Amino acid sequence: MATETATTTRTKGVEGYEGEGPKWRLEHASSALAVCQKAACKRAKTKFVKGELRIGTHTHFEPEDRWYMAWRHWGCATKFQIRGLKEVTEEDVTRAPGYDRLSSAAQEQVQLAFENGHIVDKGFKGIDTDLAKVPKKYAGEFQNATAYKVDLATRGTASCRKPECPKGALKIAKGELRLGICVPYDDDHASWVYKHWMCISKCDLEGIQTRCNGDVSEIDGFSALPVEHQRVVGETMETGEVVEPPQPPAPVVKPKKTRNKVESDDSNAETLKPKRKTRAKNKKNAEDENDSDDESKTKPKCQGKGQKRASDEMDESSEPEYVPKKTRSRAAPIE
Repeated sequence: MATETATTTRTKGVEGYEGEGPKWRLEHASSALAVCQKAACKRAKTKFVKGELRIGTHTHFEPEDRWYMAWRHWGCATKFQIRGLKEVTEEDVTRAPGYDRLSSAAQEQVQLAFENGHIVDKGFKGIDTDLAKVPKKYAGEFQNATAYKVDLATRGTASCRKPECPKGALKIAKGELRLGICVPYDDDHASWVYKHWMCISKCDLEGIQTRCNGDVSEIDGFSALPVEHQRVVGETMETGEVVEPPQPPAPVVKPKKTRNKVESDDSNAETLKPKRKTRAKNKKNAEDENDSDDESKTKPKCQGKGQKRASDEMDESSEPEYVPKKTRSRAAPIE
């Protein structure tokens, strides 16, 4: 059921795009949590101001084979995004996804971008906190759901869409049982929203039972669940009361690697010192003692090659007697 719905809700007119929902979207940022995906802003971790005008691109995340909305500041939008919006809407700015929920000032900037093919005022923020709210489709019960599915969250990113979620609308933890609801919006588009299993309502249960005709095995994703989670879903559908599922395992926190520090005391401190340094120190001490005991035995510092002592230091007694060296041609000294 979910696959058929996704196929019918893909955006038409965008070459190479097969994701659900519109390729591009305009809105006032609902929170100040997301980071702009422009390279410079992403490196600086520049977040949106709540209520700021932004443009989103539906992007495919290959490792998990899922689609997500990558947001940019309005001033960071590219010519490609503006050109894509014009092609999808056939240059009718009023048909741009999210245009009808923008402020009048923001709508004027979008119109100028359509006329010029690029962003005219890159410094425009268009902050409007009154419009920075969760869309109405998340405010109440989903009466117009087109499909349902059950699965275990693959990562802790999606937030629970129950308005009065007891967990404070926090992200659904990785490995937690959740209910997926396919909700149509903007006429021809649809997207999946999720709830904690304990947050599903009577309306959701009635919708699931209607879709699966009372056969729990017909629920999309049911066969892929572990046995204990299948039991939870089956009992919930049978009794009409939500059964609490098993809690996901706590995430494993890897300990930080620390260097092993050797605790030493005075008794073994000497043994930890390198032997080479100890021998060198003993040799130096021995030389110092010999120098202090007999200074007369110390040899004068060697003069550099070719250097001579000063004339005042030389006397007749110290001058050596000249003795010619033997050569090959002379076996005895000259008389």
